[in-house]
Amino acid sequence: MISTLEKEVTLRFLKARKNDGFLNIISIFSFIGISLGVAVLIIVMSVMNGFRSELVNKIVGFNAHISVKPYEEKILINKNLKSKLGLISKNLVFSNSSEAIIINNDNSKGVIL
Repeated sequence: MISTLEKEVTLRFLKARKNDGFLNIISIFSFIGISLGVAVLIIVMSVMNGFRSELVNKIVGFNAHISVKPYEEKILINKNLKSKLGLISKNLVFSNSSEAIIINNDNSKGVIL
């Protein structure tokens, strides 16, 4: 909360003396401008923070949490490996990923599987 001392100091410097009528208008516009700037900055940062968290959730939800790829040799999946991987998660999906080309008549298109 704003204390009475802070209110008095603020009002003292916002009010102009009788000789400085135009300074009162300038100080009021400056105060309103700074207030609006700070408010807009807070709102934009809040919206962008929410957008960022939503974007990260969508990206992580689309991709797998763990992806195991061989370095040199092919990974042979046997019962022992499946049982060890089963301890991590019950929902495992084994897939191959590689590059390929689709050729149809005179058209060709590169794809990633």
